[in-house]
Amino acid sequence: MEPIRVTIQDATGQTVTVICTEDFTPKVAVGSEVTAWYTPKPEGNFLDWLQYPLENFFVPADEIRRQIKKVIILPNYGVPDSQELVERIGGYLENNLGWYVAPPLLGEEIRRRFGKQGSTLEHIDPTTGQFDANRYLQAQHALIEHLVTEARVDAVLEVNVERIQAKFTSQIAVWDGVTEPVANKATLMAGNLAPFSINGEVPAATVEMKLLDAQGKLLWANRRGFAVLYLRTGVGNKFRERPLSEVYQNEAGVNEWLTAALGTIAPSKTAVAAAPKKPANP
Repeated sequence: MEPIRVTIQDATGQTVTVICTEDFTPKVAVGSEVTAWYTPKPEGNFLDWLQYPLENFFVPADEIRRQIKKVIILPNYGVPDSQELVERIGGYLENNLGWYVAPPLLGEEIRRRFGKQGSTLEHIDPTTGQFDANRYLQAQHALIEHLVTEARVDAVLEVNVERIQAKFTSQIAVWDGVTEPVANKATLMAGNLAPFSINGEVPAATVEMKLLDAQGKLLWANRRGFAVLYLRTGVGNKFRERPLSEVYQNEAGVNEWLTAALGTIAPSKTAVAAAPKKPANP
């Protein structure tokens, strides 16, 4: 993995190197299974599209669990009422890993005191008027180091709850690793009886998480859809807003999402207890 090229090995052991216009190093871990579409040209193979896992371990999970005991959450709330979801993420890590998780409010306060380093407007090159990615990344790195020092933790967990447009077909939305109906059971049944298919897009909430160590090194990342934000009403093409406060009422559903999103880095106590024990050395 390099910022401008990716080398991929196929099932037969042959390799191909593709030139990228996007830096995938913070998104795809070495050794990940990917599917690449590319166009061969005299100057090289140019990447058209790269499909890769939404969850990536840049460091083995056991090593992460061994090295980290304290973490601070740095939230970005792109969807109303998403504070509770971020708090539940912290609670899951505390309960299943035994980590100390500093409250998101502290992360927000430290970021505010540090300055608005997350704003892209702060990183426009005045000579060209273009966004300076290197300047932005340096500022983000400095913010991570400042958070770790101020909160006296081992790592920072960035949690970005964002609003996206999810495509749905036959009233089932599919996005970022999840599927969810865009209507309740009664509306779904009525829609199935309609003489036309109901397809389109619907606003949805997605959560992107990144765990970084004290030096700003990316340890783990995951991106997973959480909930559709609008539901169909009746047989027609009418929708009503679905606030996250309504989603939280399904306690079992939220807990299932937490396990799916965080279970590989923080397996539940039930899963740990059920895991086969290694035989003792003779």
